[in-house]
Amino acid sequence: MKSNLIVLILVALTGNVFSQRIPPLWAAYELAKLSGTESPVLPDFSYAGYHFSEKEIPSLSERTVFDVTDYGAVPDDAEFDDAAIQMAISAALATEGGGVVFFPPGKFLIAPDEDRDSFFRIDKSNILLKGSGSGAGGTEIHQVKMRIGSRQFRFEPRENKTEKLAVVNRAAPRESFVVEVADASRLSVGQDVVLSHRSEAYTRNYFAPRELSPAWDRLFGSGGGMQIREIHTIEEINGTTIKFKNPLHIDVVMVEGYDFELNSYNSIEECGIEDILFSGNWDSYPEEFVHHKDGIHDGGWVAIHMGNVKNSWIRNCAFTNLNEVINIRNGYQLSLTGLNIYGKKGHTSIHARSGYGVLIKDCDFNGAHHHGPGTGYGGVGTVVTQCRLGEDQIIDSHSGQPYATLFDAIDGGVFYNLGGPLPGLPHHGKYLVFWNFSYRSERDFHYDFWSVKKRRNYTISDPIFVGFRANREITFENVGIDQARGQEVFPKSLFEAQLQLRLRSGN
Repeated sequence: MKSNLIVLILVALTGNVFSQRIPPLWAAYELAKLSGTESPVLPDFSYAGYHFSEKEIPSLSERTVFDVTDYGAVPDDAEFDDAAIQMAISAALATEGGGVVFFPPGKFLIAPDEDRDSFFRIDKSNILLKGSGSGAGGTEIHQVKMRIGSRQFRFEPRENKTEKLAVVNRAAPRESFVVEVADASRLSVGQDVVLSHRSEAYTRNYFAPRELSPAWDRLFGSGGGMQIREIHTIEEINGTTIKFKNPLHIDVVMVEGYDFELNSYNSIEECGIEDILFSGNWDSYPEEFVHHKDGIHDGGWVAIHMGNVKNSWIRNCAFTNLNEVINIRNGYQLSLTGLNIYGKKGHTSIHARSGYGVLIKDCDFNGAHHHGPGTGYGGVGTVVTQCRLGEDQIIDSHSGQPYATLFDAIDGGVFYNLGGPLPGLPHHGKYLVFWNFSYRSERDFHYDFWSVKKRRNYTISDPIFVGFRANREITFENVGIDQARGQEVFPKSLFEAQLQLRLRSGN
């Protein structure tokens, strides 16, 4: 630890050429973490992914296998396999400890009709959908008919009731781990809880001194305000002092008449999807994509939904000719890695809302969807890292005030026309960090990130840029921090560096 501090000091003092690539934000973050003397500006984004990226995704070789062909599915024929796939899933759900629903090589057909109420439901833990590879010679699940807005594979608990468990009665700073509650009798170590709050007073204080537009009316009134729903795991309880395993990414402030609460979080876990190509017939529809033209363009062919799912994953899969690929709601500690998304341009690729610690890593988006990867509606701690977007493909920050989001070591993409309804603006709260973002567009652009006089489709509270590079003339206004413009910085990946620092220090 001391040697690391000495190295930092020597680099700063000598003015070494290499130090020009170490931005002040990283130096301050590392010093704060190693010394424990101050709270860093940068959020700790390392608490993202399967088990907060502290464990490898398991091989699951010991789980019971349910081969869909044993239930009547036949690959590469003209018959539909919905019934057989559902029987295999039902058998896995009925087995203690779950199981692997296995798809051998070949093409399996689903969706023989346009009934949007027909889909595959996985509502228990420990279920894996596993194919034989997402490339040539592997497994393809092909959705034939459109089912508008109906995600065909849905992972979510059957019931999702929320209960108030405790009230926080003392302020706590962002990036800390401890809250005080009035009564801890309904809390236990290892329990997952949702830190919740919504009020106009907190919202005005949070965005101050920025002015809020009257048109953003979801922020105002007795039921209004930015959406705070941080999911946390309780690590220790000492009387009424509660220590979380993962850090707060929002300041807890006492607001008269509106509590910060700890609510229950109901979930399924240890579920996954691997080695499958999901395809749709969007490419056969006789129109090119037009954003929000109708339900077909926005959601005619849709693949996957994960709601209230924790410690789960999607990896080594491909998706083509779909209007929407993956929707995540209230996800916690999820890893989406090694995905390839291509085909006719559609609406949405990967959208993570109202959860904590969703990790989207090493994925190819190929400009195949209007919205690239991202977050919205109270999502927190979302990390998009080491991914490749198409030229002029839009990252997703879909209003509803997500906060503490990282776009890290990204090649390609832009951030205008982010989307979301005007009443739900701003698109993002504080601590949207672009780290080593390589912007690629066909045109020059000026970003004014905060305006209440004219609608901006990229309204972000004080975004942070470090190592931002662009192939065009890109200028900023109302930006928070802009360091090392035009050059790649060290560390290349903020997420990986923060994770390694945390794992080495044991914190």
